[in-house]
Parts: sequence; C-alpha cells; structure tokens
Amino acid sequence: MSPWLEQDLIFITRLLIEGILVYFLLMHLIYLLLIILGALEQKKYHQGIHFGEFKRISESKLTLPISIVISAYNEEKMIVDTVLNSLQLRYPQFEVIVVNDGSEDSTLKILIERFKMYPAELVYKKQLQTNPIRAVYRSNDFPSLLVIDKENGRRADANNAGVDYARYPIICQIDADCVLEDDALLRMIRPFLEDDSVVAATGMIRPSNGLMVSNGKIVDRSLPQHWLPMFQYVEYLRAFQWARAGLSRLNSMLCMSGAYTFIRKDIFLKVGGANVNAVVDDFELTVDIHRYIQEHKDLGPMRIAYVPDPGCYSEVPETLKALSSQRNFWQRAILQSMIWNRDMMFNPKYRMVGMFGVPFFFIFEALSALVEVASYLLAPIAYYFGIATLDDVILLFIFGVVLGTVLSVCAVLLQEFSRFRQDRTKDLIRMLSTGFLEQFGYHQFHTYSRLIGIYDLLVRGKIAYGYRVRSGYLTPTNNQYKKDQK
Repeated sequence: MSPWLEQDLIFITRLLIEGILVYFLLMHLIYLLLIILGALEQKKYHQGIHFGEFKRISESKLTLPISIVISAYNEEKMIVDTVLNSLQLRYPQFEVIVVNDGSEDSTLKILIERFKMYPAELVYKKQLQTNPIRAVYRSNDFPSLLVIDKENGRRADANNAGVDYARYPIICQIDADCVLEDDALLRMIRPFLEDDSVVAATGMIRPSNGLMVSNGKIVDRSLPQHWLPMFQYVEYLRAFQWARAGLSRLNSMLCMSGAYTFIRKDIFLKVGGANVNAVVDDFELTVDIHRYIQEHKDLGPMRIAYVPDPGCYSEVPETLKALSSQRNFWQRAILQSMIWNRDMMFNPKYRMVGMFGVPFFFIFEALSALVEVASYLLAPIAYYFGIATLDDVILLFIFGVVLGTVLSVCAVLLQEFSRFRQDRTKDLIRMLSTGFLEQFGYHQFHTYSRLIGIYDLLVRGKIAYGYRVRSGYLTPTNNQYKKDQK
C-alpha cells in the first residue's frame, strides 16, 4: 500500500471514530434531556389533577362518548380477556368494536360463543376504503359490543373498518393483546375536555407480562417473570414513560402507539385514515396528523397530547425469535416513514416537528443501528492495526454502552416518584439490575435485529410483520403463577 493511501485510510478511520464518539455523546445527551423533560411533564400532569376530577368526568353528561376499536388477527389466547376488560371500563358512554381481520385461528368462533353474538344488519356511512366485510355481529349480553368480520388487510385496514362503523366522536385504538386500567378512558379523555386544540392523544404503555388478569380485570401487577420481558420492561419505562413525554413537551412526538391511541374521528378521516401501505400504521398516522396540523394553521391551534400515566398494558415477546421479528418490524416502520416524509426534515414550515422531531428520529432512531454496528466492527480492527488507541476503544465503550446504562438506571429511579412505583425493595433491585445488564447482550441483539430490518426494507421491500407468538395473560388458576408465589 502506498504511503499516501495509507495516510488517507488512517485519516478516514480516525474521522469515523471521532464522528461516532460525537454521535453517541449527542444521542445520549438528547435522551437525558428528554428524560428530564419527561419527568417535569409528569410532575406537571399530576400537580394539575384536582381532587374528584375523574369522578366528575365519569358522571358528567358532557363527557365525550368513545368508540374503542380493537383490531384482532389470530388472537384466540388473548381476545376474551381483552374484550371483557374493555367492556368493564369506568366511563359514562362508550362502545367496543372488535375487528376480526381474517383470523385463521378460532378468534371469531370464540367471540361468537363467549359473547353470544348474532349476525346483524347495520346501516353506516362508508368513508374509508377497506377490504370486504364478511359479516357484522351484535351481542345479546353486551349491547355496546360490535364484532366485524372482514378479509385480512393488516391492522391499518382493520382500524379503518372499525372507524367506519364507529358512532362516537372520539376513537380509542388498542391492540387485541392489551388490557387497560379501569380508569384509562377517564384519564385519556381529560386533555380533550380541557383543551379544544387537542386532536389526538396517546399514553404510557407497559408490558402485560407478569400482569394477572381474571375475567378481564387486572388483579395483580407483578414484574415479568423472565429476563427477556424484563429487559423490555425497563426499555418501555425509558421510552414510553420518560423520553416520549419529553418529546411531547417539545411537540416532536412522532409515534402514538397503535396499542393505545385516542383521536378525534373527524381528524382521522381528514388525514385519510390509517395508511394501509405503511409497514406500521401508527407511526405514519402520527406523522400525517402533525403534517395536517402544520398545513392547516388557518383552522386554529391543534396539537397531539401525551398522558404520562400508565393506563395500558401490552404483551411483549418472550422469545428471541419473536423479539427479533418485532424490532425488525419497528425499524422498518421508522425508516419507511422518515423516507416518505423527508420533505419535513429541517423544514421550518413544520415548526418543531420539522426542525427537531423528524431529524431526531431519522438520525438517532432510523440510523442508530448502522452507527452502533460500525463502532463494534471499527473499534477492534482499528486498534489491531494501531490506528485507534486503547483510550479510543475505552471512550467508544463509555459513550456507546455505559451512557446507555446510565439512562436506563435513571429511568428506573425516576419511576419511584410516580404513582406506580415498586412496592417491594427486591423488585426495585431487580429493575436496577436489569437496567444495568440491558446494555450487555440484549441491546446488541436488539441492534442486530434493527440492522436486518434496514436490509429487509431497502433491499427486500418487506412490509409484513413476520414471526409472532402469544403467551396469554397470567390468571389465578395459572400453574406458572402459583409456582412463582410459593
């Protein structure tokens, strides 16, 4: 190798190492800022709640009625408890619409038998294009329950079908593996009642693994029993409870989780409903709403609210194969949306969404897997050839791994100031241990799955979810639960 080429190679390698160090430092500093802002947002939220406020909302005739839309595909293990849970929520007026999206298991049969469903003819105004509806069912025992059976079209298509049939002005979208706190609707409707500019809202989600559910009611809130869902528990704590609340404070929150989204029906229709061509409809729907808000300023102020209160629980993967499939899927969703909406990036027309939200998600979410894998490969190779010093390798480890551990531990500690803090010291110790260990193995597997997701989207054009398996909720008669309580 010529001396000139060797010098150029050394220069480029050194530049890459220094660039990665700056990237890691910026990423973790921004996340720390978001966690701090999220903590302040949660404090502000709880201080703003007045005594008896939710009781007044539950008794008021002016409280907006809600249509709960549950999309279900092959959910025979979860669907009964999820529907029962929704039907028993404390709220003055609501309906539950379950959309069976062409399930290939016994989901529809179980719904019909458990809730005594019968075929019904309904007149409705079709406003969104969806795959054909096969049948609509009503319940003898639960007049507020409606089941729609349709040909498979993925979650976006199922949600669109449910919204078409919805009678009420506020849509609550949840997944079929979700259960809600009994006051979840009361807490989520609050920002709509307080502020006319709120057009959509989302809230905090926690893993349901470890949750005990009996006849649709949450009877125990334990931590997940196994390490893999425990890692995700801490991850959700950091992302949903703190970072997302911080992003909301900056008006830059680009993902209302499809597992727990509230939106005005008129706004849902104005943005064209959920995008059936998107890898994941919730991320794209959030960006579409932000775009609509900024492109229709003449209609007055509009905003998306975030409720920093754990009201929804969703099952997280318990196997590496299922986790890899899920994170691959999420990575494809973020990258696809950033590519589709690249015109918003650093565009002052879209205010904070364009100047911070979209750039942040593109640079530090969509591309972070590439940068992390590059650092894992570059550090040992550069050190072996004498291009990087031991100090460089240590700094990469500190900025890439140690700072991530600090953020996870901070997220766990901050939770102790919330209303859902851990009651037992051993649970807090277990969560702190998980936060510390998360960056050593779990995070690297997560990063690898996201890297494959980038390849699957850009090279293979993959849209479908992939592998998924349900475990089901723990119940009082569950042998595994009994064993753990001994």
